[in-house]
Amino acid sequence: MVNKYLNLCAGGLRVATAVIGGTILFRGLSGASVKSFLPGSCFTLGGVGIASASLYQFKVESDIDKILSERRKATPKACRGCRNFHGIKYQGVMLVCGIHPGGIESDTCPDFEKFS
Repeated sequence: MVNKYLNLCAGGLRVATAVIGGTILFRGLSGASVKSFLPGSCFTLGGVGIASASLYQFKVESDIDKILSERRKATPKACRGCRNFHGIKYQGVMLVCGIHPGGIESDTCPDFEKFS
């Protein structure tokens, strides 16, 4: 969770770098100093590129967390933490495990093996 916020802050700092680079670039193009053109363009392109990558990584991690959370909720209570749990749908039919393909009705499974 903390990693997400760090990535978001890093993306924000890189956007700020791009803005500063854009300012330097604009001043270089306006004739104040041609020497500032190269550093300004590097700051701008680097800041925007790296910020985009960081923000995209943040979005991907959020999507993965959402999918994992939904999958955990879909796991039957008796199967949580069991070594035999499979939980993948094949042509719309869920295969819970090899021992109980359709799952069990109770809250405990007689064939439960803790996943270690």
